[in-house]
Amino acid sequence: MTKSEEFDRGLLHMFTEEVGERATDIEQALLAIEDTGEADEKLRLQEQLLRMAHSLKGAAGLLQVRGVEAICHWMEEVLSITVNEQLVLEKSKLDLLLTAADAIRDAALLLESGETLPPAHGESVVDALKAAIARRADHRGGKPKLGPPSGGLKVPVRASDTDGSMRVSADRLDTLLYRSGELLSFNAIIRRHAEEASLLREQARKLRGVGTEFATLAASIEIGLRQLATSLRQDMRVMHSTATALDHEVRHARTQPFAEACKGFDRVVRDVASASGKLAELEIKGGEIEIDRSILSGLQDSLRHLVRNAVAHGIQRPEERRAAGKPEKGKVLITAAISGDRMEVRVEDDGRGLDVALLSKAAGEALEEVKDEAQLLRRVFEPGVSTSATVTNLSGRGIGLDIVKRNVETLRGTAEISQVPTGGAAFTLTLPLTLATVRTLEVIAGKHVLTIDTASVQRVIRIHAQDFAMSGHRCIVRTPIGPIPFVDLATWLGVQLGRGDIRQAMPAIIVDAPGGPIAVLVDAVAGEQELLARPLGPRLAKVRRYSAGTVLPDGHIALLLNVAALAEAAAEARLPDGARVPQPIPTVRRKVLVVDDSKYIRTLVKLILEGAGYDVVMASNGKEAFDQLRDRGADVVVADVDMPSMNGFELTEAIRQSERFADTPVVLVTGRGTLEDKVRGLRAGANAYLRKDQFDAQHFLETMRRVV
Repeated sequence: MTKSEEFDRGLLHMFTEEVGERATDIEQALLAIEDTGEADEKLRLQEQLLRMAHSLKGAAGLLQVRGVEAICHWMEEVLSITVNEQLVLEKSKLDLLLTAADAIRDAALLLESGETLPPAHGESVVDALKAAIARRADHRGGKPKLGPPSGGLKVPVRASDTDGSMRVSADRLDTLLYRSGELLSFNAIIRRHAEEASLLREQARKLRGVGTEFATLAASIEIGLRQLATSLRQDMRVMHSTATALDHEVRHARTQPFAEACKGFDRVVRDVASASGKLAELEIKGGEIEIDRSILSGLQDSLRHLVRNAVAHGIQRPEERRAAGKPEKGKVLITAAISGDRMEVRVEDDGRGLDVALLSKAAGEALEEVKDEAQLLRRVFEPGVSTSATVTNLSGRGIGLDIVKRNVETLRGTAEISQVPTGGAAFTLTLPLTLATVRTLEVIAGKHVLTIDTASVQRVIRIHAQDFAMSGHRCIVRTPIGPIPFVDLATWLGVQLGRGDIRQAMPAIIVDAPGGPIAVLVDAVAGEQELLARPLGPRLAKVRRYSAGTVLPDGHIALLLNVAALAEAAAEARLPDGARVPQPIPTVRRKVLVVDDSKYIRTLVKLILEGAGYDVVMASNGKEAFDQLRDRGADVVVADVDMPSMNGFELTEAIRQSERFADTPVVLVTGRGTLEDKVRGLRAGANAYLRKDQFDAQHFLETMRRVV
């Protein structure tokens, strides 16, 4: 590649970044014009827009990016009329200019991906801008002035062009941070060398008594080792101070205001509200808080979805809000705050809140059986669960929130949901301040060293065999903070236990997790220290048990445990070998009526259920099943949908209309996989709806335990 080609490529890269930034600035200014009620402020913002369009047109012309140049030119024509004649942009013009900003951003994305901008890019937008000018000219009885604005336009030089700042790629900043983290880790190695030198000095001192011929030599070695240990400690302090200062500066260089993650969200609120016939506004608090750019970039997509979700699901239409005594315009509030070494982001709306009855039905749970509303609300993070009764292009498919949860867990964070007492729903995301380093507690499970983020650790305790108990169908352990669920780490990971007799006291880590504290049983606790964290890479990206790899001072890797995955495991934990429940609860065999016109399917489901301890009776169609239910009863019904005489939907409706069996749980297991069929089944009264093509015995038995 010639120097000229390298120069042109460098210019194009700089221009691409400029286009993206300018498109965002133009969009923000247009939305500000729409929101403000003062005519003077609108005119000031329109002048600012004119300067932006003029500046970007000049840069596009220099690099011969004709599509962007044409869009900017005709934006400039529209804006120059309003500025010269002191007119306020009307809504149709604002919408048109927002479309133009979108076309400019699309151009930036194409250029960033290395593609060449097609000559026809933005032609439809340019035609619409020309038509808007022509309509105004026709209205005034004259021809549009198609040249540049008269009198020349002075474009101010941006401060960032002359204040000594420069662009640095995010990858280079990431590399610098990892290098500074390695220096901090290396400091622990120097400390260990200093301790080894001190130990050798003590051994040399003992040589003095071996014999007079070694006394002088031993004294000389002892003095040398003492001086070496002292020098190492001094070097360690200097290095620690320098590395800490470097780490602080690099971290500061990587930070951006939280408001950067919220750029464009006011446009999202405007567009979603407009598309659904609603009025809504966005408010951001804590936008000035400085956040690590890696957290910021990873958080943006999740926040965008939560904002869309708040407007599409939560905010009501103006007439509904008036009837409820609320302002016609709803509000979405994003709040960021720092708490210790964690960041908390809350997305809240003042809408209707979550419909618990609809959610329980979508999640396959009977409302009257719901004992823990907070646990039910967390079901919205599961795939396929939606609180929308209808499917639109904005909501109802039950996807999105599960992606939000996975994205937040990838950032070593947690996601929680709650109802707002005054009306509305709130999503709270808790995240670390940086992904480069993490303060960890090192634990031993079998022969493996693993780490837990200390931000999630409440305390370390010791428990005994008699501390285990049963609460309903759940195993728990008694602790100083009360009975809580637990997970045996070695058993969960499938490694050999490294501890002795269970009757001896064992270490347990009490961890704050989504849904409340849990106890993590370990073989030993090794210590606590700040470690360098590394991403797991694409091969382990879907392994939810771990959220990162941490580098120990000796260079070995210790995997960082995902607290959310630990909490899910604790909900299904079994007693460790040797532990005894003080008062075992006798099991009750439940009777299940299995209904399917396929003998093979009936037999397969019967074998699975009997293996899990259920009593099973069978029927070949819905009518036969309902007759059996009336004559002999059952604790739960598992039915197909497509059957002769009476299908599964009709059977479910008949059960719900019966006074005697109205509360009997019904699980539909069917080959029908469309969303419409699932909604029909749940509306008929089914507690759960499972597809045969995705049938999993373990998931089926978990569903049975939940509904019985």
